[in-house]
Amino acid sequence: MRNIVGLIKDCVFPIYCLGCNKEGEWLCENCLKQICPAGVFCCPVCNQNNSTGLGCRNCRSNSFLEQVISAVPYQEEELIGKIIENFKYHYLEELKTVIEIIIKKFLAKQPIINVQTIVPVPLHPRRLAERGFNQAEMLAEILARELKLPIQPLLKRSRYTRQQAKLNRRERKTNVQSAFVASSSFTGAALLVDDVYTTGSTMQECARVLKFVGVKKVIGWTLARG
Repeated sequence: MRNIVGLIKDCVFPIYCLGCNKEGEWLCENCLKQICPAGVFCCPVCNQNNSTGLGCRNCRSNSFLEQVISAVPYQEEELIGKIIENFKYHYLEELKTVIEIIIKKFLAKQPIINVQTIVPVPLHPRRLAERGFNQAEMLAEILARELKLPIQPLLKRSRYTRQQAKLNRRERKTNVQSAFVASSSFTGAALLVDDVYTTGSTMQECARVLKFVGVKKVIGWTLARG
């Protein structure tokens, strides 16, 4: 029955590649090959490029994140931007397989990330009901399988906030202040996971709360970095 429904949907609403507009799949093999997850490594605060993603000497005291690691650069109008937008806001489930391939390629080129647990950035229950899923949790599930690490939902969103993508830098920082609380404590190192790192306001606030409840080290991981 599910295959029949899918066939009907494909006939009524044909699928076109997000990259080349070829009919038949959301991302064709040739377009997928164009995405090179070589990694983006910049200081969490000033965004200066480096080889590790660690905070600069002058920025470390202003960051609750020791390090930020991303798989690919984020460009809204380019292919990765279209993948994230359609996955996040339209939940094209087939794109989860594409994202998993990107993550696997990235991890194959990178050294082991030295953490003991994975923590997805949480959504407020109202936002979760609106969207139907938490994209950060799905990314965390892929990373957990590949890195063979547990997922611990150490954070909860305590208040409903506006979408960060629609705000400027100053508004983003204010928007997420005191928006998270810890649901439990942990004393090891944690990998904090979200889809995109831009100003870092959300991840920094999450890391602040995690540090407050005893987490020794917080490394940020995102699929893309703007």
